[in-house]
Amino acid sequence: MSVVLDAYAVVAALIDEPARRDVEPHLATAAICAPNIAEVLDVCARVHRNDESSVRERLDWLVAGGLEVVPVDLLLAIAAGSLRARRYRKRACEISMGDCMAAALARARRVPLATSDPHLAGAAWAEDIEVLALPDTRGRRPRPR
Repeated sequence: MSVVLDAYAVVAALIDEPARRDVEPHLATAAICAPNIAEVLDVCARVHRNDESSVRERLDWLVAGGLEVVPVDLLLAIAAGSLRARRYRKRACEISMGDCMAAALARARRVPLATSDPHLAGAAWAEDIEVLALPDTRGRRPRPR
């Protein structure tokens, strides 16, 4: 496995966001938490108005191509909850539980976390988790502070 992807990384690959070029080389060897797959489906269908069945089909192709979907077990859930309890701060570091699951998986697997989210990247760096900083919709990448 090369990296752990957050939900946006996969959304970017599916809807041709700027991060797609950075994400595509990793798709066949990357991992993503199951809750982040749920977010990918939601965002692509609800926010970007993609047909849900075509999003499911594209996700199936990514999995068939090697993307590993990791279920959440007790250890990962506790690590994610603990990380969020330490790092979440209203407005200053608003990270979702799904974000924390991705970061906890990256830590457990000792691989970089691919994200464009500056709050998630900042929390990951604060936890000594390597980050593959992806460009957001406007092309801006998170940077360490």
